[in-house]
Amino acid sequence: MSKHKRSGSYAWLEVIIYFTVIIGISWIASRIEAMDNIFVYFGTSLLLSYVLLRREGMTLWSLGIRPGRSADYLNFAGGIVLGALALACSAGLTIWLNHGKLVFTGVPGPVFLLTLILMHFGSAFVQEFTYRGYPFQRLLRSYGPWIAQVGITLPFAIMHINLNAPPDLNSFLITWLTTGIGSVLYGLCYLKTGKLFLSVGVHMGWNLAQSIIPRSPQKSEGVLFQLITDAKAYNPIHVLWPYIVVSILLMVLISRLPLTTHTTSSAN
Repeated sequence: MSKHKRSGSYAWLEVIIYFTVIIGISWIASRIEAMDNIFVYFGTSLLLSYVLLRREGMTLWSLGIRPGRSADYLNFAGGIVLGALALACSAGLTIWLNHGKLVFTGVPGPVFLLTLILMHFGSAFVQEFTYRGYPFQRLLRSYGPWIAQVGITLPFAIMHINLNAPPDLNSFLITWLTTGIGSVLYGLCYLKTGKLFLSVGVHMGWNLAQSIIPRSPQKSEGVLFQLITDAKAYNPIHVLWPYIVVSILLMVLISRLPLTTHTTSSAN
């Protein structure tokens, strides 16, 4: 067996073990209230990443989580702006197509806003570290970008479903499609920069704007706005296709930005 095949086999095995533990801990945490928090989730991915990287003679810093130049901070800040604008465009199309309107509800206090920002930063960082960190980069070194991108979409989708709910194939496939597009978008951010700052920024900006601008009658109360719309006439398709179109356009934009391109060998 060639060195490349052995490396690839180990890559898949290590990534499968990584996500089996992550999903298992998430399932347990969903049933034990004291464990159901971001610290348990992050602690698990941090420990797994440390152990698996150490086996390869690498450190956690190799995952691109330590800023080393001003471009890293600019990528993070620019990512927040891009993510927020993309969500705003997607939400605007959705609201317009469903004949809804936003009503301004006022600005909350500074403590609430600061907490909201920190919460979304923490959530975005943990998700990007968990999914575009060790497992994505391990597959990237062994197989290249296409397999790494596609391979991470499934566990990323599983993270976004309710593990306590009965299985629903149609709902899961829709979740896999939508989160898969997001996963590829965030993966592209890493591929363009070789670090996680841009992907964390885009992810944070998208989620932060999403908490401000409501898009559906089920979640009509945002931080600054309330959505007024006819729930009976609301068409979920008008959420799906603006999201897909805007996400693809954002990918095209990021792929054309003059960012430092990450290069890696096809085998470890």
